Amino acid sequence: MENIHFSAETVIGAIAQGFIGVMLPIVLIVAWKLKTKAKLVPFWVGCLVFPVFAFIIEGSAALGITLIDKYTLGILTKPLPLYLFSAAMAGIFEETGRLIGMKTLMRKYKDKRDGITYGIGHGGIESIIIVGGASFLTLFIAFLTNTGMLDTVTAQYSPALKEMFITNLKAMTGGRFADYILAGFERVSAIILHVSLSVIVFTGVRIKGRLWHYPLAVFLHFAADCTVILVHVFGMPLWLFEIIFFAASVAVAVPTVIYYLRLPQILGEETAPPIQSDIQAQ
Repeated sequence: MENIHFSAETVIGAIAQGFIGVMLPIVLIVAWKLKTKAKLVPFWVGCLVFPVFAFIIEGSAALGITLIDKYTLGILTKPLPLYLFSAAMAGIFEETGRLIGMKTLMRKYKDKRDGITYGIGHGGIESIIIVGGASFLTLFIAFLTNTGMLDTVTAQYSPALKEMFITNLKAMTGGRFADYILAGFERVSAIILHVSLSVIVFTGVRIKGRLWHYPLAVFLHFAADCTVILVHVFGMPLWLFEIIFFAASVAVAVPTVIYYLRLPQILGEETAPPIQSDIQAQ
């Protein structure tokens, strides 16, 4: 197919990216379990909630909004509104998923460790599905392309569709090893953020008077996701964006860790530290 070929650098990069994306959450949950003896049910709840709310519910809502409101669809053809919209949808639906999952499927879990366990599941399954899935797809297409089998697959494509496919394929073959590693590194930042947001929402659910943690998590999620605008709208280099995204995730994580360490082991109305004492201690 037009002498298109995936280089060894691209293939190795895709393998490395997939390895990081899949193994990172596995290593994290195993290490967390061994260190703390935390129960694993919250982890599996996180693994369930993310795809249901991020892919099925959020995806359906976004499709419904754009199909019903043609004006909104027109606005979203521009990069800046599109990424703001995507960030808002992610913040609203993922944090609502956290809230519902913790109030229903995790209603019996009150140990503060359960918030972290949930976060590893939520962020971990995102990493496995998105990064692992993208790496597998790249390697699969690379195999078909380099062995000449892709011509058979695209033989029935219309000329317009085939041209679009070839354009996208050429972009894939141009992937550098460093780009794949950066994408894997991004999962570190994303999981840090997901664990932090999970602790925030979990304490909001378990401690009386702290339900305002939920809208706080929505806002923080939205703000963190808005950083992609730096790349797609302002053309910032990918490596610089990854540094900024990592810094944003750490900025959320540091006060969350401080807050977490001051919490009682078992959360509930009778053990919750007063809000006033939290303010005074800061």
